[in-house]
Amino acid sequence: MRKSTCLKTLCLLATAFGAGTARADTLWLDAGLMSAPAQDDHSYAWSLVYSHPFTANWSASFSWINEGHVENHHRDGHSAQLWYNTDPFWHGLKLAAGVGPYRYFDTTTASTSDNYADNHGWGAIYSVAAIWQTPGSNWQYEMRYNHIAASSSIDTNSVTLGLGYSMAPDTLGAAGWRAGDGQQEITAYYGRTILNSFDSETGTAGGLEYRYSLSPWVKLSGAWLIENNNATVRHNGALAEIWLEPEFFNKRFTIGVGGGAYLLLDEKDNVVAGRDADPSRVSGVVTLTSSYRLDDRWRARVSWHRIVTSYSRDSDIILLGAGYQY
Repeated sequence: MRKSTCLKTLCLLATAFGAGTARADTLWLDAGLMSAPAQDDHSYAWSLVYSHPFTANWSASFSWINEGHVENHHRDGHSAQLWYNTDPFWHGLKLAAGVGPYRYFDTTTASTSDNYADNHGWGAIYSVAAIWQTPGSNWQYEMRYNHIAASSSIDTNSVTLGLGYSMAPDTLGAAGWRAGDGQQEITAYYGRTILNSFDSETGTAGGLEYRYSLSPWVKLSGAWLIENNNATVRHNGALAEIWLEPEFFNKRFTIGVGGGAYLLLDEKDNVVAGRDADPSRVSGVVTLTSSYRLDDRWRARVSWHRIVTSYSRDSDIILLGAGYQY
């Protein structure tokens, strides 16, 4: 009963996002420079941002932010922000301000040895932006300033330039959130795994995924993944996730975010001296995905998994796949 209520709540949330909206969502790619004042150091910064408007002046966004590499800190993370923007006031220019929590993943020097550690924590992100869009165009341009404050890590400031594309999601319509109930997809993947260490060791990765639609926007998936980093890690495991994945252009294009659990069923882990082996075979996972429909049955898909461990073996698994829908 509790699981059914949770799934229905998520589906109703998707309905609130998608039903009858005339406003367009925006997908952003930003890049620029980051500084860490306490480190007296600087690096690059880039982010992927998905923004959804509720009204003409209020919106929410989900971001994946990479803060580059400064001394003893290779940090990235994701954030959810609430935004207020002005009405356009000069040739399509508007100003915006946003605030929200920031969940970070920081590769840093271990406190008990000379090895690295993958530290996780929470901070806050404060943003202001100037956004410009010409009338009648789907393209938007922005300059954004982010300040990230994290009490157990470093504070950073970044200034980025961004390119955004606005697109209206498919509405759920009168059939409601069950309109897509039962659509299924099987996808075969191949790609790379990258260990979150100072050396970023890489290896091959692959998988097979089954995806089931509870609604046009809400999906469940199960997958088998293989990571093969010959130097350090070899993992085989099962992955289970729930997704919020809106559709665009009459179901031709999707973009989404998922979260769940990664269960290691077979592993080879060359533990670095001074660090304990994994006490648990269950890790968390956060994933970004996007797909494009090639015809009535076949869909190309890309997925970026962040595996979140409790024993400093975080990894990124970036996969390209071919999916069959039925």
